[in-house]
Amino acid sequence: KIFSLAVEDFDKGIDIVEQIEKNGSPSDKIILESNENYPRLLEWAGLGKHLRYDLNAASKLYEKCSELEPTNTEILVKRAGVHMDNGKLDEAVPLFETALALQPDATDALIHRSNLYMMKAQAEEAKADLERCISLRPDLTFAYLRLATLKMAIGDTGGADEALNSAEKLEPESSDVHSYRGELYFAKGDLPSATAEFKRAIELNSSNPNAYVNLALAVMNTPTDSQIPDFQEAVRLLEKAIEVDPQCHTAYVHLGQIQLSMATNLIDARKVVSLYDRGLESCRTKEESKEICQMRILAVSQVEAASILGLETLKAQ
Repeated sequence: KIFSLAVEDFDKGIDIVEQIEKNGSPSDKIILESNENYPRLLEWAGLGKHLRYDLNAASKLYEKCSELEPTNTEILVKRAGVHMDNGKLDEAVPLFETALALQPDATDALIHRSNLYMMKAQAEEAKADLERCISLRPDLTFAYLRLATLKMAIGDTGGADEALNSAEKLEPESSDVHSYRGELYFAKGDLPSATAEFKRAIELNSSNPNAYVNLALAVMNTPTDSQIPDFQEAVRLLEKAIEVDPQCHTAYVHLGQIQLSMATNLIDARKVVSLYDRGLESCRTKEESKEICQMRILAVSQVEAASILGLETLKAQ
């Protein structure tokens, strides 16, 4: 499975479609729109755009697919997802409503709408959707993980633990399950147990960026024999998170903070600015870009102030 090659093929397919729409005869367009594979091309090309966070292009492709298949609930959910990623939460609501009106038992719609409710701070509505989803698909591990996240967010650690137990029974060797379990231990202040769970999550899936970030946070909060956390190990873990997922926003945020605090000279400090520049190129949402921009401005201001004052390090500031 090579994502880049698949996306390239879908993009080429869309280029051909656009040429037919622009220069083709009326009969060519009729043949195109009657081809049973045409909606799937639009869907997969839209997914490729969506995963690369080309949200406007993804939205146009999904909408065209919806025109051809107005009762396809999966496309409606994908369209709602684009609006959510674009920060247009209210525009996602009617799409979920339409999808669930067409198919009340659509678990994919319920899970994604629960995420929308969580983003809108509507915990009870999110909980209702997740519990409905679980009643329909008690074998759906991800639904229990989302419910655990919701329970943690509202401070119900007992409920979160119960949801994670259900998820672990279904998939005891799931990296995500152990990563979520580690987050629960972390929230309780049990750093040794959290660390063990994050390490197990990495053992089960070495490409899980969240596990590296979570383990780094645990390391940063765990004093060593010298009473100082092992920041070098935290840096290594965060760099690994970026290696496995160059779009891992939280890794850039925490790595920049650590490296700026550890910078012993202005050369090292300027490297942090370069790190934030890389992070900005990989941001997927406006919120991510805004956060890294703010951190970059702070880093640049400290470096420039030190330069103006003739200092060789930020430590004297």
